[in-house]
This record gives sequence, structure tokens and C-alpha cells, in this order.
Amino acid sequence: MSVVLITAPPAVEPVALADILSACRQTAGVDDARLLALALAARRRIEEALGLCMISTGVTERRDAWAPVDARGGLTLARGPLLSVDAVATANSLMAFQTVDPGYYVPLIGSWPGQIGPSGLSFIQPTARGNGLRIDYHAGYGATPDLVPAPLKEAVLALTAYAYDREAEEPPLSVAEPWISAWRKARL
Repeated sequence: MSVVLITAPPAVEPVALADILSACRQTAGVDDARLLALALAARRRIEEALGLCMISTGVTERRDAWAPVDARGGLTLARGPLLSVDAVATANSLMAFQTVDPGYYVPLIGSWPGQIGPSGLSFIQPTARGNGLRIDYHAGYGATPDLVPAPLKEAVLALTAYAYDREAEEPPLSVAEPWISAWRKARL
């Protein structure tokens, strides 16, 4: 089981108010707060669907163990691209966490989905019955909007405009599909 918590939301949004106003064919001042709220919801929806973060975001992921691992023995994280791993900790049977020495794992910076590979040492498994592994990391393309790929920004604008024009609370993700299809995870 995996639990993903956003611990530090992005400091800025990937699209500026001016771009949102343009996409929605509006002028400043009338519905700015609503448009910004729709853009925030659109970003979150796209990030959740694709398993990524656009702007640097702090994430805490809780798992039962260092599993499942890929063929190389690495652990795939819920969000990417991986910017940094801040800490890894395992819990004992009393749910007391102890930080794992970084020598036991290798963060694969830039990987999407984010991955932590094995070092030459074996992973230290938690002894807690559940959620005994905690990984604190940052994911995203960077701290500024100019680092976010343009198609992802266009997807946010498309969903925002659709929701605004149709007063839809939850527009279909298919509206943004032309821009996000390249980021979809292949399923075999």
C-alpha cells in the first residue's frame, strides 16, 4: 500500500493569470479569483492523472516496505520527475521512524516516474506492520514556470478554459489529451 501526501505545494503556478485570461477570452479583474481556482484544479487534476508534478513540490510517500521493486531492484515513486530525496526513514514495530543512511539508496535524479535505485548495500526493511517506509522527496521540472514543458501548460489552459466556458466543475480530461498524451504511462 502507498500513501502520497503533498507536504510543500508549489510556490508558483505553471501558468500566469495573463495566459489564463487570454485562454478564457477575459479581461483582468472580473473573475480573476475564479479563473485562478480553476487553473489550480486543472493543474492538480493533470498531475494526479499523469503521476507528476509540474513545479517543484514536496512529497511524502508512505509504503509498507521497499517493494514492489523493478527488475533492477529500484523503487518507483508515485510522482516525478525526481528533483531530490530529502530523507528516507523506516519504522520499527512501535512506529518510531529512524532515518536511513543515504548510502543504502541512490536517487535517480530526473527520473519520471521518480525512482530510487539500490546501492551496493541491501535495503533496510521496516519492521512496522504497515506504512513503515517514509520517503520525503521533491518532484517537478523545477522551481519556476519557464521549466515546465509547454504542452503541460497548454493542457492546464485548455482544462481551465473548458471549465470556465461551460461552468463545469470537473471537465473531462480528454479536453487536454492532445497535450498530455506524450506523458501518459504505457501499460502493457
